[in-house]
Amino acid sequence: MKFINLENNIKARLHQSIVKESNIKQIFDLVFENKGISRIEISRITNLSRSTVSLLMDELMGAGLIRMIGERASGSSGRKPIGLEINGERAQIITLSLRKDNYHYILYDIRGGELEKFSYRIVYKKGCAAKIWNTLKSRSSCLDETRLLAVCVSIPAKINKAEKSINLSILDTDEDFDLLKELKSMCPQIPLTMVNQSSARAYAEYKYVYGGKNGDIIYFNIDDGVGAGIMVNGRLFTGEIGHMSIDPKGPLCVCGKRGCLENLISKTAVIREFAARAGEHKNGLLHTLSGGNPGRINYRIIREALEQGDLEVMAAARDIAEKIALGISNVICMFDPEKIVVGGNILELGGTFLSMILARVEIPGINGVCTDSSSQIVGGGIAHDAENLGVLRFFLDRIFTISVETENTIYLGD
Repeated sequence: MKFINLENNIKARLHQSIVKESNIKQIFDLVFENKGISRIEISRITNLSRSTVSLLMDELMGAGLIRMIGERASGSSGRKPIGLEINGERAQIITLSLRKDNYHYILYDIRGGELEKFSYRIVYKKGCAAKIWNTLKSRSSCLDETRLLAVCVSIPAKINKAEKSINLSILDTDEDFDLLKELKSMCPQIPLTMVNQSSARAYAEYKYVYGGKNGDIIYFNIDDGVGAGIMVNGRLFTGEIGHMSIDPKGPLCVCGKRGCLENLISKTAVIREFAARAGEHKNGLLHTLSGGNPGRINYRIIREALEQGDLEVMAAARDIAEKIALGISNVICMFDPEKIVVGGNILELGGTFLSMILARVEIPGINGVCTDSSSQIVGGGIAHDAENLGVLRFFLDRIFTISVETENTIYLGD
């Protein structure tokens, strides 16, 4: 009598399932990145046999994820190769970028094509998910609930994956409010993915600007809060640099320390500083551009004053640029990245301000401190919607499964 080792049998099947998912996902990703690619090219790039590619492609086409788009020109005689593309009509993905007092919604198809978007004010309290969902359904002209694949959210907060909790958030929420549970209730039948805002922006930069090929990137995100998305060897991490202290005598932060970057260079802090200058100098350009009301100061007005070279505004901008540069210099000392990307709504202050930052960053080297950071530090390459794009690609690359159903649960990125 022959006895079957069930444990080994299960392990073998599990291994086969993992290999199959890896191969089919690799094919999906290639078609996603290379519209019009053929089966022959996929076989050559992946080193998978043509028969394996055909079998997996049949499965992808049977699921409606990939479709043929006709013959392609070929340099050789014989049968012309058939081009392939992701079938954007197959599924939709909701992305939400949660902000301090609003959310930015973009609906994408599974090809990454933008279908619609809008922003809406929100108060993060019990029942807010239902309000978001009702707003989406009432305002949307494209949303199809039957084709929804996932809800993907970026959040300006520290995400604790082990405890499935959110903390150090700039969002105004009640202490006992479970935002994760609240958002999952919005569409309980599909998975929810949540990624830190800075990490989502870093991932978008990594995929869309550098093609997923630049080794180490740190995205220095200066927005309503301050954070860092860190890509190291293709792995994504979040750096809570907003609570890095650069002035032990500075203002008290909610984290209990003094002089944290978030209290000194976040959008609220920057506007507060320029508004104070406008109030002190009533003959200055800021005071004029704001109509004599410092409460109207915003990034557009500050940028206009900077571009006109107002001396008082330039002096204030240099002080803030110095603080930002100090934070960047500290990060460089800790991680020594190949590339630092400065992003977030701070870029709305324009090229003059970005140049001030770059001129003040100190990069340590064997021959002493270097201040020529132009090759290592750049402004963000995605002007708008970076966090929505980032969380979308994070889901498609890291969470979405094809040969097995994606589990209907909560997935937390860094």
